[in-house]
Amino acid sequence: MSSNHRKPILSLKIFTEKLIDYAGLFPPASLSLAQAFHNYIFYIQGEYKWMLNKFIIPAKKLGELSELISEMRINNQIPFSVLGTSGETISDFNKNLSNDIKNIIEFKNKNGELVNVDVFEVRPPKEVLEEENNDDMLDLMIGVSTELEKAIGKSIPIFYEAALADDYESIIIRVAETIASLDNNCGFKLRTGGTDALAFPKPEQIAFAIMTCCEFNVPMKCTAGLHHPIRHFNESVSAYMHGFFNVFGGGILAYTNNLDEMELLDILNDEDPYEFVFKEDGFEWNEIQVSNSQIKEAREKFMISYGSCSFDEPIEDLITMEML
Repeated sequence: MSSNHRKPILSLKIFTEKLIDYAGLFPPASLSLAQAFHNYIFYIQGEYKWMLNKFIIPAKKLGELSELISEMRINNQIPFSVLGTSGETISDFNKNLSNDIKNIIEFKNKNGELVNVDVFEVRPPKEVLEEENNDDMLDLMIGVSTELEKAIGKSIPIFYEAALADDYESIIIRVAETIASLDNNCGFKLRTGGTDALAFPKPEQIAFAIMTCCEFNVPMKCTAGLHHPIRHFNESVSAYMHGFFNVFGGGILAYTNNLDEMELLDILNDEDPYEFVFKEDGFEWNEIQVSNSQIKEAREKFMISYGSCSFDEPIEDLITMEML
């Protein structure tokens, strides 16, 4: 770790640049839309705005947000990641997608250049995840990309979240394989926590997801549970919480250093903050090194960002660790 640095070491800044998508609407924060959006506007004008990425909002709430925006003075374009409604069946998914797209079009028409829908996130329906082949999943993903591009006027990344059930290995492989077959920049979304112990995946599950996405060259984003830099046991949820140094450091090193799964697991399980070393010219863990240019490439192409209901907690931890 670094010490006595008011400005972040260069490798840390590259590592954390646009790392956090603000998800204040979601548990455990569960803020009102007005409070969450005002927080975001405050953060993007603050000292650590370079760590902030997009505002995450369900498509269903875009109309309500338009009313808020009309009452505010906003000087800069706001980037959004919109959460799709999904559905248990393909039919339900497609109906909900049509409504989501209608809400996105109305949102863009009402707010013009003030808003930019940059990313769409959605869960594939359970029906396609349970099938033995990828045909329906591929058709569904092509349909989502096509409809969104028509509505928005540009191709945007779509991140597909697959629930980590007992057969998580086959599901992760099928989702990543299908995404890889698409001719666009879609990615895999991994849920890394929640409000109770069962919501936190095991390190083995995270490692498998990272290794699989590496193999298929599929970008990843994470959501939930990564409030703190280092893995630790959290009394409030009675579970180990994963650290964003562990998950993103592990992902970056796996992407750039061709790690095997056991090496990645060692990084994910590490609870010693002093093993994560940031220098002016790069980052290292246990003598496995990555340069600043490699960190930048891995963040842009592979480990994209993570959704967090708190922007303050990660920053407070880094300040406590004397890294900010």
